[in-house]
Amino acid sequence: MRKDHRTNPATPKANAPMGYVLPEDAHLALVQTRDHLRLLARLTEPRTDTGADELPLCPLALAHCFDRLARDLDEVVGAAVWG
Repeated sequence: MRKDHRTNPATPKANAPMGYVLPEDAHLALVQTRDHLRLLARLTEPRTDTGADELPLCPLALAHCFDRLARDLDEVVGAAVWG
């Protein structure tokens, strides 16, 4: 007699990888945060070899950007579900 090796798809397999699941809106926020960081990197990179360029953003604007990034990342972390 042959055994049926099918399992119930609702029960997790013992060797199934575990990890975090992000809702779609949290994933979008993470992608936007990545893009924001890349923009800040571009804005702050030196433009000449002499290093005489001034930073195109004032400290208050940079502080706002970093604050925004931290808030966005807090939301993404809060939306992640272990599963």
